[in-house]
Amino acid sequence: MNRILSLSAFLSTVFLFLWTPFIQSQEFNTSVRVSTPQIQATDPQIFRNLETDLNDFLNNRSFTDMTYETAERINLTFQLTIQEELDNNNYTAELAVQATRPVFNSDYETTLLNHLDRDIKFIYNEGQTLQITPNSYLDNLSALLTYYGYLVLGLDYETFVPMGGERYLKRAESVVNSVPSSEAENFGGWRAMDGNRNRYWIVENLLNPRVIPLREAIYDYHRKGLDVCHKDTEECRAAILGALQTIEEVHRAYPNSMIVQIFTRSKGSEIVEIFSKAPREERNAVYQILSRIDPSNINNYRPLRS
Repeated sequence: MNRILSLSAFLSTVFLFLWTPFIQSQEFNTSVRVSTPQIQATDPQIFRNLETDLNDFLNNRSFTDMTYETAERINLTFQLTIQEELDNNNYTAELAVQATRPVFNSDYETTLLNHLDRDIKFIYNEGQTLQITPNSYLDNLSALLTYYGYLVLGLDYETFVPMGGERYLKRAESVVNSVPSSEAENFGGWRAMDGNRNRYWIVENLLNPRVIPLREAIYDYHRKGLDVCHKDTEECRAAILGALQTIEEVHRAYPNSMIVQIFTRSKGSEIVEIFSKAPREERNAVYQILSRIDPSNINNYRPLRS
């Protein structure tokens, strides 16, 4: 959904985010797709019902006590690819999550999160109750939906107010901490020991003091950068370059952090597009930063050198 925000609408959105605590409405405009390319034996109606249940949950539940008009909802896409049915309606899957927010005074949507979670396991029984569970554990599917809902909310708020997503990132952390040890062992992705690229490490990174400058840079990138591009492209690029320089400092302070990789995966192509027509000195500066913080994708940044 593309949106053009007027100044008054934009300021009203920020005001409502911060100061309307009692009126509730849904925060997401979500599209969930469930695919089963490797599943043959199971009745496909089960997966159609799962898709309906996930869409209903994310589009018809309130994660916050804020007011969101329909046009203000965060665009969120879930692609759940089920790989295997183990037993007793127990499935393994991958979950691709993408969230976007509009850029002020344009019809352009910028990506907040573009992430592939490869360690998804869950039990689904038709008709089961799914609930938002930030402080208690009901089942792994509810925990996954709650976690990513709060994560996306936190990232979205960070782009409007410096460190504005703290309480929602803390709620995502609470979801991680609420998963019992036995369940975390069975379902994976919730513990530090499950690898260094999972749900535990995303919130650990975001709430780690070493990463605070990156979170502040996310605000600068969006509000001082993208949101002023309509009136001053040089100011826009200068703010984004400054944000990238800060993110490189975080990369040096916290080498191989997952959140820097998530940032480059979400923003890399956008940055190339923004600086493609910049002066050579700017293009080279951006290229050098990206080549250091995201060397595995250096080929994607070579157009900045042309």
